[in-house]
Amino acid sequence: MSEGGALLDIIVVLLAAKAAAEISHRLGIPGIVGEILAGILIGPSLLGFVTETEVLGVLAELGVILLLVEVGMQMDVVELARVGRSALLVALIGVVLPFAGGYVAVLLLGFPADTALFVGAALTATSVGITARVFSDLGVLAGVEARTVVGAAIADDVIGLVILGVVTASVGGESLSAVRAITIVLPSLVVLVVATAGGAWLAPRVFDQLQRWARSPGTLVALSLAFILIFSVVAELAGLAPVIGAFIAGLALARSAQSDRIHRELAPVGHLFIPVFFLQIGIQVHLGEFADPSAIGLASVLLVVAIVGKMLAGAGSFGARGDKLLIGLGMLPRGEVGLIFAAIGLRTGIFDQQVYGALLLVVLGTTLLAPPLLRWRIRHASARSTQERGRASDREAALVSEQDLVELSGEPSTARGLQIGLETAVLVASGRRPGPRLVEWLSALPGNALRWDVRSRELFTQVLEKGNPRSWLFLQSSGLLERTLPELAQAIRLRRADPFELDPTGPFRWTEVERLHELLRADPRAREVALELHSTAPLYLSALVLACADDRGSAVKLGRRLTKRLDLGAATEQQVATLVGDPGLLRAGVNRPDFLDEDRVLQATGHLRSADTVRCAYLLTLASNDLSAPARGRLDQLARVIQQLVAQPGAGERRVLNLVERRRAEALALSVDDPAASSRVSTAPRSHILAVSPADVARHASLLAARKSRKGIGVAVEDLGDGACRIEIATKDRYGLLAHSATALDAAQLTVTSAVVATWSDGMALQSFVVLDGNPSADEIEAALQHQLRRRLIAEPFPDARVEFDNEASPWYSLCAVSAKEGPWLLRSLAVSITHAGGDIRSAAVSSKAGRTEIHCELTDRSAGKLSDEAQERIGAHLRNGVQLSPRRWTQRRSPTDVLRARVAHRTSD
Repeated sequence: MSEGGALLDIIVVLLAAKAAAEISHRLGIPGIVGEILAGILIGPSLLGFVTETEVLGVLAELGVILLLVEVGMQMDVVELARVGRSALLVALIGVVLPFAGGYVAVLLLGFPADTALFVGAALTATSVGITARVFSDLGVLAGVEARTVVGAAIADDVIGLVILGVVTASVGGESLSAVRAITIVLPSLVVLVVATAGGAWLAPRVFDQLQRWARSPGTLVALSLAFILIFSVVAELAGLAPVIGAFIAGLALARSAQSDRIHRELAPVGHLFIPVFFLQIGIQVHLGEFADPSAIGLASVLLVVAIVGKMLAGAGSFGARGDKLLIGLGMLPRGEVGLIFAAIGLRTGIFDQQVYGALLLVVLGTTLLAPPLLRWRIRHASARSTQERGRASDREAALVSEQDLVELSGEPSTARGLQIGLETAVLVASGRRPGPRLVEWLSALPGNALRWDVRSRELFTQVLEKGNPRSWLFLQSSGLLERTLPELAQAIRLRRADPFELDPTGPFRWTEVERLHELLRADPRAREVALELHSTAPLYLSALVLACADDRGSAVKLGRRLTKRLDLGAATEQQVATLVGDPGLLRAGVNRPDFLDEDRVLQATGHLRSADTVRCAYLLTLASNDLSAPARGRLDQLARVIQQLVAQPGAGERRVLNLVERRRAEALALSVDDPAASSRVSTAPRSHILAVSPADVARHASLLAARKSRKGIGVAVEDLGDGACRIEIATKDRYGLLAHSATALDAAQLTVTSAVVATWSDGMALQSFVVLDGNPSADEIEAALQHQLRRRLIAEPFPDARVEFDNEASPWYSLCAVSAKEGPWLLRSLAVSITHAGGDIRSAAVSSKAGRTEIHCELTDRSAGKLSDEAQERIGAHLRNGVQLSPRRWTQRRSPTDVLRARVAHRTSD
């Protein structure tokens, strides 16, 4: 194959692997099933995009090696040894029964003895890679069943490869003496023991020295991979599978102080190559070989033998803890080892294409059946098992803490599983470690037993209040986090996969939560406020969400998901959404000179609404910012004012409503003789009523009601004296309306000193300008605006412009402050720049001071939300550099979706 062809194969396989993973995740099926099916799809059987090549074979082998390293690094040698006897018995039964059953079945079907012997040997194999991947994905590798299956599968591979050597020699005509058998078996066992002991001794010393010596950022991961490959090569030279050497290397690396960093830096490599291994299994399948009815019949018989033999192997764990059915299911998949047996049999001529096709069907069938069956058994334990655990719970158990160990004192009820896990998480924060019996019991809990109740929620809050990275590491490794709060488990996995995270405890640290701990330890006033909270759960949960989320939108979504999972109720859900949606509301407020302005305080009060929400917002603001003494004083003052307004439930909201309705009533009294204007006053936006006087509201409503048509433009001009006049425009809202209006006023040589913009829920807009240097007629302004709406918009450049944004000072708007050298066209240029960046201006105030023009405005995006960071950067760039817009692009109507979003947001904010 050419070099270009190999690269094309790699591209196809990587894209197919990621597509299969995404589709599988959305459909809720195991990822490896999707990857194997994707391999069949792109392989020679169907689309033929790729074929079996040496390059893909190497990548697939590297993938399964990395998978077994990951499994080994998550295993504890001591805990693995605890299940050694059970694992060996499971392996022996899992070899003997399929071997004998396959041999007898093939003989009875009339095949030669050599064929029967080799087919029986092929059925003994177990794929440790596939089973380990499923246990790892479900977060239960720490369980006794997972450790038993992994240990048994490794023993299975050793025994199976020995049998392969013996059977190959037998069918090849060699004599099998005792000496010959020993020469096959003994080297493998010696290498296995020496490599395990030597690796456990060598790895900590080598990598501790390497950490002190290395300077290049890639040295550690490169030498770790070399260490792994050395063990794999040694295992292969000893007649073992390379994956066994990789597993031993993983066990050794786990004992190094750099294990977390090694795992984190190897993870991105594994994300690339591990899926290639499972795709390769599918690529190796040739569906055409399954068309022979006799092959299907033989495969059906062998599939029954293969399943029954391995299922009965679970009985080998008698006398030990663990779900025997789960262990039997874990032994099912043949995977790559079964394919090796089948390929050798066909290549040496021991059997023909018919038997080969039957073995491929058995390998494919067991490989695809195992993951969903394992998932079902892990997540939905049988009713009988649950009842047995319930009867055992009559001997009520408790946690016992002796010196540095936390262990169970009996057999507790599964209903207490989550409570016991959370209690343990609090205890391990002080340096204790969980005992093996406790870990096994927690890992074996059925999914339906892990439910949030009042006590569990209290304990979870204690974990947030008293826990540390050890607590979260325990919850992650025991599988409790994955099964109860998967969003947090996913956040930790992403952090561990970050190659730039150098702190081993970093993935398990929640910065905002730790800052809250420090604040409450060091600040007496903060402690007093925290003691006044009815519950600290919303406070700590909000801090946790802020530590996990990347932006405001994802924080709100995550906060709502977590409160629903914890079953904290709709009120707490809304409280957390408010706190994480606008975490900087109070901080931004105290940075404004008018922070105690009645309207602004009432807006914040109406948004926060409850006393507990104000207290939580106050504490989160203190915890997340190093405030100066004056800023801290203003924050305390603002918090006290808002607390007074919400002293009784709903009082703050009533104050806002009372002020709005009082002003609205005054405006209605001024427009009582005009029913159309009164209707407009009744539906005027709350923000507009708070921003202008009742007389202004009444005048604006009259202008809107008197416009010539819904699509027409209504203009009113009022002489204010001293060369100033007020120009007000009523028309249908559209993108860039303020920019067009400002351009039309500039063309009439008028200087704008203030502008107010309001949009009604039906899409009608009102603009009010105070201008200097002229007194035009209403007809002149209307004609100028009509003319401008058909022309392009031009923003003159203001290179010296300073543009600042604040997304936190208002619950609904992005605040924008612009300052530039005094001159014409600044408002027009700003309005055009905002329109070009996809924003809308809700209000604007223009002033001049010391030779500079300043504009303060409230902005939203086109769906009435706050502006993104990208949009803010574009506005600043356009204002400094200038921009031109065609009327065809920027006078377009809003889409129905944009209109709906804007109306919903308008009604929500008002």
